[in-house]
Amino acid sequence: MRRIVGVVLVIASLMGACRSSAQEPAEALPTESATATPSYVFLPTVMSEQATRSDGAQRLTTPPSGASDQNPAFSPDGRFLAFTRFENGYNTGPAGIFRLDLSGGEIVRLTPEEDQDNVNLPGSAWSAVHDRIVFASDRAESDDLWQIAPDGTGFTRITTHHGPPWYIEPSWSPDGAWIVFEADAARPDDQQQGSIWKVRADGTGLTVLTDGPAQGVDDRQPNWSPTGERILFQRRDPGSDDWDIYTMAPDGSDLRLVTDQASSDTDASWSPDGRYIVYSSDYGDLPTPNIFVIPAEGGTPIRVTFNGTNEDGAPSWSPDGRFIVFESHPGEDEDTPSSLWRIAVPPLE
Repeated sequence: MRRIVGVVLVIASLMGACRSSAQEPAEALPTESATATPSYVFLPTVMSEQATRSDGAQRLTTPPSGASDQNPAFSPDGRFLAFTRFENGYNTGPAGIFRLDLSGGEIVRLTPEEDQDNVNLPGSAWSAVHDRIVFASDRAESDDLWQIAPDGTGFTRITTHHGPPWYIEPSWSPDGAWIVFEADAARPDDQQQGSIWKVRADGTGLTVLTDGPAQGVDDRQPNWSPTGERILFQRRDPGSDDWDIYTMAPDGSDLRLVTDQASSDTDASWSPDGRYIVYSSDYGDLPTPNIFVIPAEGGTPIRVTFNGTNEDGAPSWSPDGRFIVFESHPGEDEDTPSSLWRIAVPPLE
């Protein structure tokens, strides 16, 4: 699920109302972590605490007390997960990017331990072309797009601007040439009117695909399809809880509605063949959201997880098509910390 930055945005807006929001050339900023020696921290294996729910989902991580593991994204070979760990609860930073070895359970911290938020998006966050994980970070004045290698080296900045808008929730195009992301204004979350933008991998060519304020809508969490032909995102009327999933062409044209039920459909990403979309939803008046799959052109949702007490969100599909990973936390309170889980993909034909 997305992080909530409304309070921070309002404060930043008051402090920086006179600053320009124009895009500046990208720069690769050497930092304490962008050196020849990666700054990882090996943590104890988590597989020893494996648990299985009644719906067949298996626990992958057990975060430290008070911490929350969120936003899992597969490596291109399916052997690892990149994810965000919030240190002080659900969507409550500081937050860092971590890597989980699915074969042995070892967890490695990739970003340095500091009082910053480094947050990735589920889905296409890990590029097969560049072998880099893209994420948003507020470590240099405003939320910008950054990247890091899976061994913790190459921590570099992609965009450099003085927000708002804030650049968050990025994902790669399959050819590695572009990054699509969410641009948020400086306003509380319930008044947000997010837009979808894209930028070249070198930080140039900033392009607006959807304009939330101009259209009076709130667009968030874009993910590029594996075929490169479509970009999905979620949309609502500002202040509403009725989110729907849309897709569009990479130039912002040919908008198509995928889900049109009276439900909150969020956190969407693609199947590896681009034929299906996986997402979180309370479809059918569920007490808490579960994981669903739907054909990319729309249709009847197929339920994947069956849990009446946990909120399941932020799903990603494995490259071999066999599994879906997701975050899950108990109860309807979004402040409850999450852990990461994995479930087999049900029959779809």
